[in-house]
Amino acid sequence: MHETDLFVDIVIIMAVAFGGGLVARLLRLPVLLGYLAVGIVIGPHSLGVIHDIANVNILAEFGVILLLFAVGIEVSFSDLRKLRNVAVGGGVLQIAATFAFGWMIGRGFGWDGDQSLVFGMIVSLSSTMVVLKLLSDRGELRSLHGRVLTGMLIIQDLAFIPMIAVLPAIGGDDGFSARELGLGALKAVVLLAITMTLGARIIPLLLERVARVGSRELFLLTVVAITFSAAAATREIGLSAALGAFVAGLVLSESDFGHRALSEIVPLRDVFSALFFVSLGMLADPSVLTNDAWTVVAVVAAVVGIKFLVTATLVRVFGYLPHTALVTGLGLGQIGEFSFILATVALSREIVDDHFMAVVVLSAVLTMGLTPMTLAGGTRIIDRLTRRFRFLRPYRAGDPSRSEERAPRLRDHVVIAGMGRIGSLVAQSLREHNVPCISIDLDPYIADRSGERGQYGIHGSSAADVVLNAARIRFAKLLVIATGDPASAYVTAENALRLNPKLDIVARVHWREEGERMKALGVTEVVWPEMEAGLEILRHTLNARHTKPEEVDSLVARLRDELSFGPAAPTQALPAEGLGDPPVTE
Repeated sequence: MHETDLFVDIVIIMAVAFGGGLVARLLRLPVLLGYLAVGIVIGPHSLGVIHDIANVNILAEFGVILLLFAVGIEVSFSDLRKLRNVAVGGGVLQIAATFAFGWMIGRGFGWDGDQSLVFGMIVSLSSTMVVLKLLSDRGELRSLHGRVLTGMLIIQDLAFIPMIAVLPAIGGDDGFSARELGLGALKAVVLLAITMTLGARIIPLLLERVARVGSRELFLLTVVAITFSAAAATREIGLSAALGAFVAGLVLSESDFGHRALSEIVPLRDVFSALFFVSLGMLADPSVLTNDAWTVVAVVAAVVGIKFLVTATLVRVFGYLPHTALVTGLGLGQIGEFSFILATVALSREIVDDHFMAVVVLSAVLTMGLTPMTLAGGTRIIDRLTRRFRFLRPYRAGDPSRSEERAPRLRDHVVIAGMGRIGSLVAQSLREHNVPCISIDLDPYIADRSGERGQYGIHGSSAADVVLNAARIRFAKLLVIATGDPASAYVTAENALRLNPKLDIVARVHWREEGERMKALGVTEVVWPEMEAGLEILRHTLNARHTKPEEVDSLVARLRDELSFGPAAPTQALPAEGLGDPPVTE
């Protein structure tokens, strides 16, 4: 290919990537799907706008390297230590079980052992980009199933390291070799140890010296040089270049320069990632849908169905409620973006053929496209089943009376729904002031810890009548709603007021419209943390500019009134005094 032809191809790819990403965004789908779709359209198997993609793939590999470097920065070992058992233990078991099922399915399709092993790796990984984007759009990143999904996805991202490390062993001339597999894994471990030991000292020191120069361009160039040097080093010892980039990002994740490096490299990463995914779409042959449609359909059905069953079962085994387990299972029912990298590397090493690649790419596009619909529709179905079938309802054990027996027969107490950072802070303060309190959380470990601290914790959804009754909401004086899920918060307030119309409720909201709905429902007090943070920042700024304190207070009070929500619907809320009195029991 001439240099002029390559330049024209790059221009075409960037232009169609913009169009595909824009259309996907307007359809409220991940832009990744738009990149893949336009790649299929302009590829050599469709319109043939671009015939030779070999040189394009060389540039596309830059996208892989930058993508893995950014993921490495975002994955922190300190954060992993804080994850619950279900994220680490459940995540590892989920990968192992899905890998085993994938290998068996591959053998059932008639693929050889090497291709089946690669297929098992591919289907065991889910899409971090797609799932986290969906959770963010739905306001569920801080919900229990959102936290569990995030933890499992991080474990899957880490599992990519040994997978990409052992691919050379699978692709040896003599086929799969246990010796080569062990050698590849050993190389990866040695590389990780050396990089984490030396790199943790050298790289931050280098970036600190460059940062002192005061040139943003030099800092970006240094980060790029570190990334590609690490990628080249791993390639030289027979491992994937992407692995080296990931390890370099992992080193920076624990330094003071990780966030700055990420912010500087994100635009470059996004451009080359678009190039990578469009070029990946070019590898797909749409004729497979007509010539071998049953294989694609079978792969999609197997991926969605098996990953749902495996994930939901494991989350339930780790002690989480059926509702959380089922929604978590729905979230992981797709093939991930790292699977594309595995497939691409396997194809370059001739472990898999073009037909395998086409099936995987088409199946991945379909599973990613189905995820928003399966998560939204599946959640609604699960909610209906939860209301209809007693065994799915969110309570602590087999009978709601067991939860009620666990809590004392209090009156005029406080009920806290959601034991995250805000709920835990409130519970701690109430405990210090000897205020009787019952906490509710979907996480069984958090509920158990509340009991260990001398308070009463109930494992379940605060939106369910059976859990509210177990917390004796009919006799409570105050309900604090601090859940991370807006839908759950609204239903909790609605059901609590139906059970106790005189209940005083204070609720945390995430945006103005949510607060207005809460006030219209009858919630006594609505707290909007983002607004309060903005007003306090404004107060500090004006005070720093030596504005008169009375003017600052007047302005903040006026803005708070303008931004506050309308009056609550008429309720007969009890006064708040007396919350510190000794608990009243029947």
